[in-house]
Amino acid sequence: MARQARELGRAVVRVRFALAWAVAVLLVGGVIGWAVAVATRPPQQVAAESTYVLVEAKEGAIGQSVAAVVTASWPLRQVAVNQASGTITRLLVSRGEDVEAGDVLYRVDERAVVALPGAVPAFRALTLGVSGADVTQLTRFLVAKKFLASTTSTFTASVQRAVRSWQKSLGVAGTGRLDRGDVLFVKTLPVRVALSSKFAVGGQVSAGDPAIEALASAPRFTVQYSDLQAKQVTEGMAITVDLGTQRWKGSVGPLTVTQDGSVKAPVRAAEGRTLCGEQCGKVPLQGTTQLKGTTEVQQSVAGVVVPLAALVSDANGSPGVIAADGQRVTVKVVARARGMAVVEGLAAGTAVRVPGQ
Repeated sequence: MARQARELGRAVVRVRFALAWAVAVLLVGGVIGWAVAVATRPPQQVAAESTYVLVEAKEGAIGQSVAAVVTASWPLRQVAVNQASGTITRLLVSRGEDVEAGDVLYRVDERAVVALPGAVPAFRALTLGVSGADVTQLTRFLVAKKFLASTTSTFTASVQRAVRSWQKSLGVAGTGRLDRGDVLFVKTLPVRVALSSKFAVGGQVSAGDPAIEALASAPRFTVQYSDLQAKQVTEGMAITVDLGTQRWKGSVGPLTVTQDGSVKAPVRAAEGRTLCGEQCGKVPLQGTTQLKGTTEVQQSVAGVVVPLAALVSDANGSPGVIAADGQRVTVKVVARARGMAVVEGLAAGTAVRVPGQ
């Protein structure tokens, strides 16, 4: 009996070992079979079993831009120096106003100071008998205003009469002579002006004080970038400048680094034009105005747009997308920016699969 019991125990152990081995073989075989099946399935079938969302391909445009502040200011240049001495009793022109030949600019001790065209500044009194280029400038103006018949370089009696008549038309005493401080000869008239900041009613002026500064025909525009932004920007890139509803297009000029580490560049207009064109008058004349600037660091490209995440590559590296039905559509990538791509070979309105989270 004892021997039979021992033989039965050995048989049970052999049976249990055989069962365990059979189960192990089945498990390993199953895993290998699954791996082989997955490895031999086409990409469409694998994609079909992945988590995804459908996104519609749409007509659109992609690009990349940098937003930066653009400052606008009106450059000034000195065009005339005051020659009168005394107290300013009236200011008769405002900043940005166009001054023409014969306009009264201001009054000193109630004597009118008049703008006249001429390159030679007033340096003496113009009175009977004097001759020179300054007299020629004066008489040329008097002829243009119909006070004198012809231009001359000598202050004659006829010139004296013409000056007297002109003075009376201004509402000032008709003395027939011009003192040194009565006129400001300006090389080019008309001109948009800004009186010197020193000029204020009740203030004192003397000969030699700056009097008139001319405003440029257009404001100067400058864009400022941070150091990080500047790494994306190069000279010649397109930039738009917005002032309210106005939008002006230009290009980025040479970049220079400032002392504070920021980078500045002039905003250039097309050759022969001003950036703001006929709308320059909308830029405030006082101080500096901050405007919105947008620099196009990657040119905008239009076409059919899909998310970059929708793109898949085949074994040859060719890009494509997986349509809603699981079929692969080969595409050509035209441009990429900000997580999107413009592609060719795919119709707008096609739903494509984008892997889910």
